[in-house]
Amino acid sequence: MTMGRNFLNKLVGMLIVIGAGVVLIGCDSSTIGTGKQAAGGAPYELIAVVEKPQWEGPVGDTLREVFAQPVDYVNQYEPRLDLMRVMGSAFEGFIKVHRNVLFVTVAPDKPLGTSAVKERYSDGQLIVYVTAPNDEAMAAYLSENKEELVKAFEDAERERAIRLNKKHKEGVMVDKIKKMFGFHIDLPRGYTSRGTSGDSLLVTSFEYPLATQGIAIYSYPYTGKSDFERDNLIKQRNNFVKNIPGPSDGSYMKTVDVYTPEVKYKRINGRFWAEMRGFWDLEGDFMGGPMLSWSTLDTENNRVVCIDCYVFSPKHGQRDLLRGLEHLIYSVEFPTAEEAAEVKK
Repeated sequence: MTMGRNFLNKLVGMLIVIGAGVVLIGCDSSTIGTGKQAAGGAPYELIAVVEKPQWEGPVGDTLREVFAQPVDYVNQYEPRLDLMRVMGSAFEGFIKVHRNVLFVTVAPDKPLGTSAVKERYSDGQLIVYVTAPNDEAMAAYLSENKEELVKAFEDAERERAIRLNKKHKEGVMVDKIKKMFGFHIDLPRGYTSRGTSGDSLLVTSFEYPLATQGIAIYSYPYTGKSDFERDNLIKQRNNFVKNIPGPSDGSYMKTVDVYTPEVKYKRINGRFWAEMRGFWDLEGDFMGGPMLSWSTLDTENNRVVCIDCYVFSPKHGQRDLLRGLEHLIYSVEFPTAEEAAEVKK
């Protein structure tokens, strides 16, 4: 068994033992019943508590490398987590209740290892402790387990978003999607309808002053396993998103083919999904950004259902907008066969 697997198993095990309480976004002032204030800080922001000798040496170099890993499929470089460092003496006040905290401790009497705790000082907080007897061992341990370490904090952010979306749903759009496509999704407040095409396409978006989070939901008859192959997924995507117009007359959305989209197959909450990531742009105009879509088989209606997400943010970051859309798939619920049969009566 590798050190990375040991790290992940230990970390996940500790979080299970500690208990997964309701996790909320830091800007939400509500609590989950513990009597503690809500965790602060911005999404995907990480406070590393590291002393000066370690921060200025190989340990600090490794930490910066670990969390500077680039986010895939965005138009410019963005780190997976925004790393901020404080010394132990500064871990107080608003820093103490931050949403994501990593303690890195090097001392001769400290064994090489990892532990974690949720909601120690605030609701929704995750603290991970990493110890080592010397700098060399710490740097090696962090490097060898970088994916598991980053993923622990990314998963915590996802859980916060899932629970917040469930609490603050956009009821009108949630009901409209369920009526058209038969599934439930915890779409957060602020999404509005951008139009429909028959009973097979719905477009909704959250509009910011200088950015957009868009979702196109569409369905088409299932013909076989090849429906979930990349070329067919791209073909169907282009067939539907061409109905999303651009600002110029005759312009419309399409999938960028210079960078071939990547398709992975996953099970999320027990359901099979084809996940496709790539980029979109406009035919006849100059706009574009990252896209990702999930396609699944609706067995009760013998059709493929696709939840296609896209981001437009030319002046600011795309990471958080894209991840906000990624989180939505974890709330999708299709009716059971019994429930579907009851609806059809």
